[in-house]
Parts: sequence; structure tokens; C-alpha cells
Amino acid sequence: MKTRLLLGTTLVLGILSLLYADHRLETRVGGSLLIVILALLGWYEFAVMTGVTSRARGGGAGQVIVGALAMGYFLGLHWWHAEAASWSYLGVFSLARFGDALAVGLGATVLGGFLVSIFREDHQAAYHALVSNLMGVLLLGVLFPFCLALYHLERGALVAVVAFIGIKGNDIAAYLVGRAIGRVRFLKVSPKKTLEGCSAALVFSVLFFVSVGFAWPEEFFRWPQAIAAGIILSITTQAGDLSESLIKRTFEVKDSGALLPEFGGVLDMVDSMLFSSVAFWFLLSLR
Repeated sequence: MKTRLLLGTTLVLGILSLLYADHRLETRVGGSLLIVILALLGWYEFAVMTGVTSRARGGGAGQVIVGALAMGYFLGLHWWHAEAASWSYLGVFSLARFGDALAVGLGATVLGGFLVSIFREDHQAAYHALVSNLMGVLLLGVLFPFCLALYHLERGALVAVVAFIGIKGNDIAAYLVGRAIGRVRFLKVSPKKTLEGCSAALVFSVLFFVSVGFAWPEEFFRWPQAIAAGIILSITTQAGDLSESLIKRTFEVKDSGALLPEFGGVLDMVDSMLFSSVAFWFLLSLR
């Protein structure tokens, strides 16, 4: 536990320092590159864990190429859209809306995945690798990079810090309270999760976003909306964590990787942001 707390504190301080440096230098490059690198590493871990990279498990070079191209497309799209005031200057490649570009990319990824699978003799394994590849691209290429959209908003450094503390604070609250007083274990997909820990995460999230709303009412949610936002973000944060637990149990692995002791891989660290980054961006757009 001491190792986990020490490494966790170091990681949090390191990320906050990077965001502060970006803010002082009036640039978003550092934080944006961090998000892109995490997305790519997370996708690679997912691909290895689910067999996308293994020909013996139905994957192989074809699926890896499709996944890598898709990740490049979606990450570039998110970055481009976050930076651009409009799409009009893209000329012949202009698309009416960001959603259109996402749809085109998803359609091309599905097509590419099928094209490299339909000629395989081990068609069942190939299909499972195809589905895993599409899921990895969707999670790490489409959903997680909404962190870029948050970071490139006006006062994006502040938004990113609030989102980061709010999301990871859920993890910390659930972990500490679960270890201290957790008794009711109610999820087979994640046996160490307790009802007490999940409840503590929900309470933390509501209190945190209500406090943020009072501190910066123009940028975030006033208190009635902050309660609803806190509940939604806590649910999506915990759903991301539990979704990765489901994937790891399905493929019988303990951690997505071995990057850091006690934490596992990149995917283990960013899973709570997979859905909550989209939810936070959407909630801010509704204000």
C-alpha cells in the first residue's frame, strides 16, 4: 500500500506540474502529447491482452495495422478538432461536423477489420480478434481522447486539473474507504470492490464538484447541477474501472501491463477516464 500511495502521489504531482508548465508557457502541447501517448500505449496493451497482436489467437499484422491506422486517425481528428475553430479550411477533406468524421472513421475501421479477417481459416479466432480490435480503438481512440477536447477548452488547464482530480479522487476515495471499512463485496467481476468504497466515491464526487462550482461558477456547474454532475461522473468513473476489470477477467490477466509496481499498465491507470471524459465534456457543453 505504501508503494501504491507513493507512486500515485508522484504521478499526480507530475501530471499537475506538466499542466501548470503548459499554462505558464501558454501552450497545450505538453498535456496534449501526454494524452496521445497514453492513448497509444493503452491501445497497445489492450491489443496484446486481447490477442489482436497474436496470429495464433486470430490477430496478427493485419489487425495491428488496421488498429494503428485507426488510432492515428482518431487521435489526429480529436487534436485537429480541438485546435480548429471550424472545418472550412480543410478544403476537399472538409466534413460538415465532427460527428461525421467520427462515423467515417468507425466505418473504415470496421471495413478494414473485416477485410483482414474474412480470408483467415481460423475464422472464429479471427472474429474474436476483430471484435477486440474494434473495442480497443473505440475505447482508446474515440472515447479517451475526449480528454483533448477538455484540455483545449477556454481555461483548459483549469478544466483538465478539475477533471483529473475529480476522476482520480473517485478512485482514491473508493480504494481507501474500501480498505478501511469495506465489508460488502457485491461484484464478482471485481471481488475487491465494496459497496462502502463505491458509496464513498459517490459522496466524494458530489462534494468535490459542488465545491468546484462555488469556486468557479462561470466555468463549471452551480450547486444544483453540480450534484447531478457529481453523481453522473462518479458512475461513469467507476463504470470505466469495472469495464476494464471485466475485460481482464475475460482474458484471465491480473494487469493490463507491468509499467509500474502496484498499478500495472497504462490501461489500468486511465480506465476510469474512458467514459468520464466524454461525460464531463458533454455536461460542460450543456451548461
